[in-house]
Amino acid sequence: MGDMSFDLLLAGGVVVTGEGIQRADVGVRGEKIAAVGPDLPREGAREVIDVTGKYVLPGVIDVHVHPVYLDTVEDCSRVAAYGGTTTLLHFAYARTGESLLEQVESMLEDGLAHSRLDFGLHGGLFEAPKQVPEIPRVMELGVRTFKFFLTYLKQGWYTDDYQLIKAMDILAQRGGMAMVHAENGGGIDYLEDKYLKGPNASAKYFNASRPAALEEEAVFRAIRLAEVVGCRLYIPHVTSARALRPIRMAQEEGLPVFAETCPQYLTLTQEVIEERGALAKIGPPIRTAEDREALWAALRDGTLQTVGSDHAPKYKDVHGDFLEQPFGSPQAETLLPLTYDGGVNKGRISLVRLVQVLCENPARIFGLYPRKGTIAVGSDADLVVFDPTREFTIRAENQHTNARYTLYEGRTVLGWPVMTFQRGHKVLWEGEIVAEPGMGQFLPTLESPAEPLMP
Repeated sequence: MGDMSFDLLLAGGVVVTGEGIQRADVGVRGEKIAAVGPDLPREGAREVIDVTGKYVLPGVIDVHVHPVYLDTVEDCSRVAAYGGTTTLLHFAYARTGESLLEQVESMLEDGLAHSRLDFGLHGGLFEAPKQVPEIPRVMELGVRTFKFFLTYLKQGWYTDDYQLIKAMDILAQRGGMAMVHAENGGGIDYLEDKYLKGPNASAKYFNASRPAALEEEAVFRAIRLAEVVGCRLYIPHVTSARALRPIRMAQEEGLPVFAETCPQYLTLTQEVIEERGALAKIGPPIRTAEDREALWAALRDGTLQTVGSDHAPKYKDVHGDFLEQPFGSPQAETLLPLTYDGGVNKGRISLVRLVQVLCENPARIFGLYPRKGTIAVGSDADLVVFDPTREFTIRAENQHTNARYTLYEGRTVLGWPVMTFQRGHKVLWEGEIVAEPGMGQFLPTLESPAEPLMP
């Protein structure tokens, strides 16, 4: 076999990266991309796939996945793969009384044994005084990002300012990053008691109990604590125009503050909570149409760098007490199609920006770039073949999560992933997931963090 023969050649497609769009073939040798360019030689290639009329995107990296509810690590990897995602970053939650180190070790073992996709892990702390001292040992495993909650005070999951700045100090000294669920816990607990208890409680008061002002306050507080000790900070699931203000201010000051939003906030509005009740109960909540447009604008101007799914599939009793129902909804499978349809098709963001926020910036912020997140010689051959002409109507029965519902029931999107590859191996192929459990590799994070791409 000559130098220019490929194991896999994707021919005739339109290659999209964070840098731009070109008509190019992609040649793969082993698990890496070996060549990108027009009219690569087909002779000697083991497999040539004609992808004319389709986009070839870098594998989507979903940095916000919760495999601890109705979908296991293995389920999440399969569900996400149907939507074109090739790499997952899971939250390993250490709940009250649990060891953070043990929970991370256990999910790492589970992922190596069962994940169909490459994966990394974030630590999640529910009992900070007990678990913060474990951070240095967890970082030695290659897990260098840790999530703290400023909300859920009455549940006992809250991290106070003392523990948060202590954790941030440890992380700053060791090159890690703090992730903060930013809503004011005490304020929300009071408002929940006011609006969601008693005879008049209803789903329509959910947003009144978690106002944007309290999201903004907590974002600001997290940023200032991180600033004092010089810690990198990542704000997941930003939902409101108001929460964008302190983020924008921090970025103008040159602070290393990164922020994410999710497809549910980009494509739905709070009316869905009255329509679907507890199924649409998510923290922080889905907000107004004005907030939705502000989030798109922030994705356009670079205030928000990433879109993650926050996949949290849970059983909910829609007829039960709304306050008692858990937070979250299934999102992993529809991450790419919804962000594409709502963003690119509606003229809100460019196709290049889509690839920046779903592929390249996640890789850059979490230190996986350039191995992941782009289509370049030497990068892992993680590729999505996306058909912009394929219409797809999202329904519970065609989704693969164990949650058995979708907030997008009956919604038709234009554009759907038709095949994916990870490290040159087929993952999504002819409508099915052909990657086997245990094929995923573990990815240590923050080994070489790079600045995110601005639009």
